[in-house]
Amino acid sequence: MSQFVRTPSPRRRNPEDLDVALTPTQDLFESRSSTPSGSPGLLDRIYERKRAALVDLNGTADAPPRRRLRRGDPQENSEEKVSVQRFTLVSRGAPPVRRQPAQHELLRVPPRDSASLGDEIHVCRCSDCDKHGVRRRLSGRRTCRRDTESHPEYCLLLNLTDRFEEECHRENADLVNEACCREKSAFFILGPGSTAVGYVAAEVAANRKVRGLQEFDEDDRTPYVTQIYVEPEFRKQGYASQALSLLLRDHGEVKVDGPSNIVSHILEGQGFLRAGSKDGTDGRPIVAFAREGINV
Repeated sequence: MSQFVRTPSPRRRNPEDLDVALTPTQDLFESRSSTPSGSPGLLDRIYERKRAALVDLNGTADAPPRRRLRRGDPQENSEEKVSVQRFTLVSRGAPPVRRQPAQHELLRVPPRDSASLGDEIHVCRCSDCDKHGVRRRLSGRRTCRRDTESHPEYCLLLNLTDRFEEECHRENADLVNEACCREKSAFFILGPGSTAVGYVAAEVAANRKVRGLQEFDEDDRTPYVTQIYVEPEFRKQGYASQALSLLLRDHGEVKVDGPSNIVSHILEGQGFLRAGSKDGTDGRPIVAFAREGINV
């Protein structure tokens, strides 16, 4: 198996000006302070309260309490912000897991999907588990009787991955079923009005544990981004950049499957530098990125 070889970082460019065919802001506190005694400082507490529910790409952290919105303030209009929502549908036979409920129960679909799915879809909560996942594990049933592939969110993600495969000439390796079995993670990129404009697919530590990989290292929390896609009519608007910023905000390292120049520029604009690469199983390089100052 080839090792990661350090490669020079190309000159940075502004990712907001780039077209996003294979695409894969809120600025929060960049640093934290602590009191001399080691207890959390004021900035620590403020930072934790401002963290979004999906900043943990591994999906293991509980969401912080929501801050009350101020009426009449345009900056408080959540409909105008980019967000990322995990694809939460889980197959009956998949290992149960406790997750935060979907933030948006109604998603608007991209224009080209409205003919088959309607203008919006309802995100089903049939895969919800109790604290330990016991209820669904013992019953083997969900709270609705639809098959997994009959859910509208399944069809929406499947349509997006099919377009990714067609446009990028890359097989999606049955991403939707893998996400339902918790072997991969998928996240909808949501624009204004909770419109699904694309998605990000990744393999995280929890997925590697489910798959039972022999080389699984519990200390390795580095996410592996496999697919990034934004619908053509929503490109050049910073959706991919802001989505990756939200998902990787608490990570200092990331690996990407065959990143295009566009994806590389987006990551470099967020402080990631190319740290090395190795050959993947599909003939594409797996490139490692690390934030400046982090050795890998």
